[in-house]
Amino acid sequence: MSPRPRSGSPVSRTVLLAGWLFADLLLLLLVIALGSLPREERTSSTASPSPSSSAPPSESPSPRVAERGLVLKPCSFTVSTGGAASVRSQLAAQLREAGVADRTAGFVLSFGTAPQPEAGQAAAEKVNRYLTGGLSGFRHAPKRGYWKGGESGKVRIDVFFLATPDGDTTFPRRCHSSDD
Repeated sequence: MSPRPRSGSPVSRTVLLAGWLFADLLLLLLVIALGSLPREERTSSTASPSPSSSAPPSESPSPRVAERGLVLKPCSFTVSTGGAASVRSQLAAQLREAGVADRTAGFVLSFGTAPQPEAGQAAAEKVNRYLTGGLSGFRHAPKRGYWKGGESGKVRIDVFFLATPDGDTTFPRRCHSSDD
């Protein structure tokens, strides 16, 4: 018979910690797996009428569209800095050209070009304010402004659109991405 390690020995503590670490990792993988499952259409629950009631039966449960997903590749647009009307009209024209004028933005990253970080980020945040105030598809989308080195006067806008109402999350055909 092999000798049993003492309860205070470093070997037994290491084995116990490894076991707990393994259990924690499995729990983490379970949470990730459950979180990555696609949402299915859900039906709204309606109260069924009682048998003694003379009222007509209520409508059958109707399917509701689950939360909309996000297109994982951004559509990129570039505008010249200027007034609110100029920026909005430039972007609106580019959105129409790309065939996404009726889509809703899910998340917006703007990159202001300037030699200095402060000026570039300020330009990007200014463009973001213009988008929030003037384009309905961008009103509720979170926006972040960043700096990109280069000549002043341009802002690249990367738009991650929400999926279409039917759940399509494919990249819009006529868009181009800064990732390309």
